[in-house]
Amino acid sequence: MNIEQSDKSHRKGASVTARALAILSAFEGAHPQLSLSDIARRANLPVSTAHRLVAELVDWGALERRHNRYVIGDRLWKLGLLAPVRRDIAEVAAPYMQDVLFVTHNVVNLFVTQDGCALLLERISGTRVGTPFRNVGDLLPLHASAAGKVLIAYSAQQSTLMATASDTLTSLTPHTITSTERFETEIQGVYRNGYAVSQQEVGLQNFAVAVPILDHKGNAIAALGVVHRELPSIGSVVPVLRIAARGIARRLNVGFD
Repeated sequence: MNIEQSDKSHRKGASVTARALAILSAFEGAHPQLSLSDIARRANLPVSTAHRLVAELVDWGALERRHNRYVIGDRLWKLGLLAPVRRDIAEVAAPYMQDVLFVTHNVVNLFVTQDGCALLLERISGTRVGTPFRNVGDLLPLHASAAGKVLIAYSAQQSTLMATASDTLTSLTPHTITSTERFETEIQGVYRNGYAVSQQEVGLQNFAVAVPILDHKGNAIAALGVVHRELPSIGSVVPVLRIAARGIARRLNVGFD
């Protein structure tokens, strides 16, 4: 194979890879199951191309077919468990999240930033706390979620995240903050108080409180929070979250001594 043929081969391989990744990216928390036509539309691909690539992804185990719809396959899920952010933070945080659940009887969530959103990395709930509002892997808007506000307020890239959030102050409920000035004031308050709340801003009957998990420089590497159908008691919940957050930070060797 000459150099020109090799270049064409590499370009063709990259193109196929990009299309396969576009198919996988079509799935998200709000769309965990998709039909072939849905996949083609969301990935911006011809149906014939999507059909061929989806079949290959099914054979490999990245996707699984359930009747006339597709879901993420077990093989891809197992690979995701190897990601350092999932393995390290979530595994270290798990026992501390159990402690928070035991004390507060609220659903306990662990978030990190991803693509300008708050990614729900791990969630722990019990039989007494009701149905969780979100699923692991869901992305929540930074401006509306308690975790998102904390991640912005204590981020080393605060200005960048603020700009991203301010450009997308969409209204999710009548309670969502959509004013840039009010949002900036909110973030200043979060930094000053050391915790954030979300009062039906992501969804109705959805109240949350979150605190940052900090590194030795005081920057957030994650956010730990609880969620309930009514606003949890700040005075009783925040201290519990802070103790857990500091414990997680120490176990990760990034927190304060």
